[in-house]
Amino acid sequence: MNRHRRAGLFFIGPAALFFAVTMLVPLGAVFLLSLTEWTGFSLSSITWVGGANYEALARDEIFWASLGHTLTFVVLTTIGLNVLGFGLALLLHSRLRTRELLRVAILLPLAVSPVIAGLIWQQMLGPLGLVNQLLKSLGGTPVAFLGPGLAFTTIIIVSIWMFTGYNTLLYYAGLQSLPQDRLDAASVDGAGAWGRIRHVVIPYMRPVIAVVVVLNLIGGWKVFDIVYVLTRGGPSRLTEMLSTYVYDQAFKSGKVGYASAIAVVVIVLATLSALIRGRIHGEAEG
Repeated sequence: MNRHRRAGLFFIGPAALFFAVTMLVPLGAVFLLSLTEWTGFSLSSITWVGGANYEALARDEIFWASLGHTLTFVVLTTIGLNVLGFGLALLLHSRLRTRELLRVAILLPLAVSPVIAGLIWQQMLGPLGLVNQLLKSLGGTPVAFLGPGLAFTTIIIVSIWMFTGYNTLLYYAGLQSLPQDRLDAASVDGAGAWGRIRHVVIPYMRPVIAVVVVLNLIGGWKVFDIVYVLTRGGPSRLTEMLSTYVYDQAFKSGKVGYASAIAVVVIVLATLSALIRGRIHGEAEG
């Protein structure tokens, strides 16, 4: 081993060790727990059950329902976050007079934690909340925003509101390196605003778009705080997500092994989503 390789290993070693301790070891522990039956209290009560938890998942209707809810949430929020985030980033990048005010309004939700944001929206959208009180004062009928018909839609809207600023910030940073001469050349060729976006901006931003989409996919699969604060998976489990079902099984039902099996499914789905998106981006670039 030459001196340069030893020096590289010396610098990479601490980061690799930190990654192994904080990521690989917990992942391995979750997988091992998924093969056991455990209440979460005494280590002596751990019982090896092999793949029984995964067999139970295949027969669990609530698991399949929560998987469907989570998949729908991932798809809709990823689309909404990227369309709005990219559009708002373009506005911020333009010479709009009110862009400074717009920038504050877009980034303000990022200053609030998801739990606090969820509590605020819960108070605003509840039966006696500000929104329904306003509807009453205008002669309207109160709306059950967190009821069976609208709870899932409300969660998606609140999540998009919460994290659009993050996408906007990433896209805005990418737009800062966009060569102005390409836009000028497109204008000279007669391209309008949409033409410049389609043929210049989007192709240039593809690497950024790929990264942001992957982050949104992973974040969508593991969504928890907003859902738990707003609805706790209700009413009647109509907004139950995989992550909230993990919490329910681990801390309410005392089925840590079963909850770990669900967590393994979440990890696999998030990883596959990232890999598939990366493969699509690689083929598009190729």
